[in-house]
Amino acid sequence: MKITINGIEIETDGSKTILEEARNLGIEIPTLCHFEGFGPLTSCFLCVVEAEKSPKLIPSCATKPLDGMVIWTDSQKTLEARKLCLELLLSTHFGDCVGPCQNACPAGIDIQGFIRLIMEGKIGESLALIKERVPFPSTLGRVCPAFCEEGCRRGVLEGGLNIRLLKRFVGDWGLKNQRSKIKDQRFGKAVAVVGAGPAGLSCAYYLARMGYAVTCFEAQSKPGGMLRYGIPEYRLPKEILDAEISTITAFGVEIITGKKLGKDIQVSELKKDFEAVFIAIGAQGSSSMGVEGEDSDKVMSGIEFLRQVIENNPPDLGKRVLVVGGGNTAIDSARVAKRLGADVTILYRRTRVEMPARAEEIEDADQEGVKIKFLVAPVRVTDTGLECLRMELGEPDSGGRRRPVPIKGSEFIIECDTIISAIGQTVVIPEGIKADRFVPAEIEPGLFSGGDCTTGPATAVEAVSAGRKAALSIDGYFRKESLEPEPYSHIKKDWTKDDLQKTEERLKYKTIKTDSIERMMSFFEVESGMTEDLAKKEAERCLSCGCEKDDSCELRKFATEYKVEPERIEGEVKRIKPDTSKPPIKLDQGKCILCGKCIITCSEIKGLGIFGFVNRGFQTEVKPTFAQSLASTKCDACGECAKVCPTAGITMVNI
Repeated sequence: MKITINGIEIETDGSKTILEEARNLGIEIPTLCHFEGFGPLTSCFLCVVEAEKSPKLIPSCATKPLDGMVIWTDSQKTLEARKLCLELLLSTHFGDCVGPCQNACPAGIDIQGFIRLIMEGKIGESLALIKERVPFPSTLGRVCPAFCEEGCRRGVLEGGLNIRLLKRFVGDWGLKNQRSKIKDQRFGKAVAVVGAGPAGLSCAYYLARMGYAVTCFEAQSKPGGMLRYGIPEYRLPKEILDAEISTITAFGVEIITGKKLGKDIQVSELKKDFEAVFIAIGAQGSSSMGVEGEDSDKVMSGIEFLRQVIENNPPDLGKRVLVVGGGNTAIDSARVAKRLGADVTILYRRTRVEMPARAEEIEDADQEGVKIKFLVAPVRVTDTGLECLRMELGEPDSGGRRRPVPIKGSEFIIECDTIISAIGQTVVIPEGIKADRFVPAEIEPGLFSGGDCTTGPATAVEAVSAGRKAALSIDGYFRKESLEPEPYSHIKKDWTKDDLQKTEERLKYKTIKTDSIERMMSFFEVESGMTEDLAKKEAERCLSCGCEKDDSCELRKFATEYKVEPERIEGEVKRIKPDTSKPPIKLDQGKCILCGKCIITCSEIKGLGIFGFVNRGFQTEVKPTFAQSLASTKCDACGECAKVCPTAGITMVNI
């Protein structure tokens, strides 16, 4: 007989299934339950295809072709059906593809992995793993807002891990114990990076590691961007930043300072001299308060204030300083002004709950004597100070925070000598450069942008992530290959104590800080790092939440390929505690998709028949006979069931 698959006509005797015929043509049809050599299971329904003149999609693993059949394996109807099947499976899936810490990290650092290596005493390997994603572990170990810690599962128990300080420990260890071998040879295609901040330097680092010749052009006299000029010394000692930048130049990256885009260098010129250009200028401008008298000599921006202090040219603030804003720049400005001897008050138009600054930074400012007035907004700069209005909170705005509403007739004046405006940052577009130069990713062939200039002001770790992705995009541009999408990461947020394995209670390591009185007398670093023994103890608290299968999970692979949106479907999650009674076998029903492969393997191949389906409908589970524990069966822990499992329903782990 003759059949047609995706426009290819073939002859067949009809003895093979459509799935087999397609694979013989090199056409891959996804499946999670197909088991070569055994009859069809049709449990996942992922292998469906469309046949012309057939009203329904058909499972290719269980259907043999008919003469004249015209089959499409990638029609829109088929793709949508597969996506839906995957979403149905994931709607009841309980577990994380990667730990929630890694899932929350903008740079995607393998946090569970580097922490495990600390625990094993493999600090060098831990550093190498971190540097696969960020070139600044010591720097970020000091200034990162630690999104990772917010999702730490240990927080459900007695407190999440101090991940930021663990990263700092590894980074500091590397600066003391590892010396980068300077690569004199520059080869490969030449790339220009405009901006030597976290995004630009990260892009340069990863391109240099790939073998490209990279030159960074920086407008300031020193590299680092906002890491250097926007973060005070007491949070980030500049010798740490310089040391980490030296590990980047050791790969052959050249940094040329004092070159401003639009003035000293032009995009058109760079495109002539380099085969690719990455624009990574940061958000170093200041947002306006929008109040009368803002152009007064007593008003200055937080960014400019911090820059002057860092350049050892602090302004004369007088005795009374007001800082307007609630972000990290406002907190930094207030703490620096306090160290310069001023009496400092922060004015914020919402309450402490809505402040975008890190809670830890707010607490430090409070301990150092910085006062904060909430529900206060500036109205007018006067000869003696700042006229303000009292506010009350109304309905939430687009960002979810309750909108501040002025209280009529509540005007009052706060006398001061200096007003520091720290209400936001902006990207200053150089003269002669079009605004559309800063759209994300590839602007035109060979021209890329990323970081603050494309997303708006963001954190250092987000800029680092943007720089690495830009490097991968540029590499793909040269190789004429598309950038691979980030793997799908499934995560269940509603964990409880009952969902976690029983574990010994261990309190979170508390960061050691200099006494608050001593802090105000100098710009020495406030936080102390960890010793290796303390780092290992903290690392031992990790619950290793990520999936044992990780990148080898077939469900995750197809979820990435089909861009699933499981939140479209709500299903009852299988909250079933794993059976670990027969080490090293781990039977985790929360991740089982009922494909039946383990049942066939144990029965037909091993001849033991340990597993079977228990219950019916949505309550169906794969369990040993009579729902026993594995320890009560003849299971010899051979691991054959784990080998065929497409997910982490059954795995071999060190329990």
